[in-house]
Amino acid sequence: MQTNPSYQPISGLARWIETLIGLRLPEKVQDRAACVWMFSAVFWMIIGMSLGMIAAIKLVYPNFLGGVEVLTFGRMRPDHVNTIVFGWISGIEIGASLYIIPRLCRRHLYLGELAVIAGWVYNLILVLGNITVAMGFTKGAEYEEWILPLNIGVLLCVNTVVVCLVMTVLDRQNEKLYVSIWYFAFAYLTLDFIYVSANLRSYFGAEDAVINWFYGHNAVGSWMSGAGVAILYYIVPKQLNKKLFAHRIAIWGFWTFAAFYIWNGGHHLIYGPVPKVVPMMGIFFAIGMVFPFTATSISLGGTIWGEWQKIWQNLPLRFSVLGAFVYFFASLTGAIQAREDVNIVQHFTDYTIAHVHLAFLGFITPAANGLIYLMVEKSFKRKLIPFLTSAHFWLYFVGIGLYFIPIQIAGVLVGLGWLEQLPFSETVAIRAPYYYLRTYSGLFLVGAQSMFAWNIIAAMQSPPELEIELIEAGGGVPPSEIASSEAAAIERERSS
Repeated sequence: MQTNPSYQPISGLARWIETLIGLRLPEKVQDRAACVWMFSAVFWMIIGMSLGMIAAIKLVYPNFLGGVEVLTFGRMRPDHVNTIVFGWISGIEIGASLYIIPRLCRRHLYLGELAVIAGWVYNLILVLGNITVAMGFTKGAEYEEWILPLNIGVLLCVNTVVVCLVMTVLDRQNEKLYVSIWYFAFAYLTLDFIYVSANLRSYFGAEDAVINWFYGHNAVGSWMSGAGVAILYYIVPKQLNKKLFAHRIAIWGFWTFAAFYIWNGGHHLIYGPVPKVVPMMGIFFAIGMVFPFTATSISLGGTIWGEWQKIWQNLPLRFSVLGAFVYFFASLTGAIQAREDVNIVQHFTDYTIAHVHLAFLGFITPAANGLIYLMVEKSFKRKLIPFLTSAHFWLYFVGIGLYFIPIQIAGVLVGLGWLEQLPFSETVAIRAPYYYLRTYSGLFLVGAQSMFAWNIIAAMQSPPELEIELIEAGGGVPPSEIASSEAAAIERERSS
């Protein structure tokens, strides 16, 4: 298929830039950009979840690890949050876009080495971010703890990747723009908008609260959830080897997602000292989210329907189905809790913490797990250890329940206690047994994801199945010659 003629001037400019910089690599080497981002994200996932586990222990055993400043709850908790948000979730979703978009466009990634360099610089920023927060250098706002030089570094790294992806899309061989590409595009566009407005500014009082929640809710919603939905839209049809059910409904769901999600952060400020229009807009647009998540659920559910046997046999698909179900449930409960009569009970309680962790643990992380399993098995032809994959899923599933259910119950009980004007000390005591369950859930979650990481490391260290088959068949072709011949074939295809 020839390049879309309407993009020839832009694609010509892109080729000139790639020739000038000299960073063009064959397809199989270019997947290194996705690998740098995704596999380093797995590393930060283990670090971030371990920090969260330590923070959870300190909630029930305050003297755990002594009184060392860098190990106090006030330092560990923001380090945990930033490592998960920027190290694990953002890293894995950027890597996912580098893996998925070139395949949907049926062409190689432009300037792949540039994305590789950006990935390593981003990892350095993550190291510096953890160190500076642990040392007490912070801007002191939710998701905004990192200092200004690191914020600028994040923007440079992410937008370097955006340049590579935009060039790839503009010079695509497939005229159609799949729904996953639309979601990734919106996620990146929103990330730039909210990250600049929140981090490269100076506001105080009510203005600061409005901007912070505009940023915080969209970091979880428009950026992380948007890219998470893009991953699901890629995995489910791919693993089932069938067309997406009701593609028009999926596109309709995207446009309503883009229209409603970005404005509903104001519901976090209900009963707050802000203009009434801010929470009212938050309520209106939060309830409006019923349209996009219903459309997404119809599209993904229709694709999955009748394929129950494959769900149990296919682990990436099983994780994706779990993520799709939790996406629907988390979005539905998010719309409900924006109502004033519900918000008055759950506001400022652990219910909100349970809700946001449900999105992280129950939706985005399973989608990411499924994509990495798919990449290792399908693209790199590596064999995973079946016992570890099965144990990973079930331990993780139990861990989600042990975290979400007790913390949500604790939030409701505390909110009702506040309405009854119970002394604050009593509402703290109410939480205690649920916090113990929260700590135990960390054992399941960290254990499951550690199995996942170990399985991936073991698989990537083993030879590809293709090479094993050739050697067993007596072909006698060295793996290096196989790789070089494949690279030459890719270059010949590109030249033609």
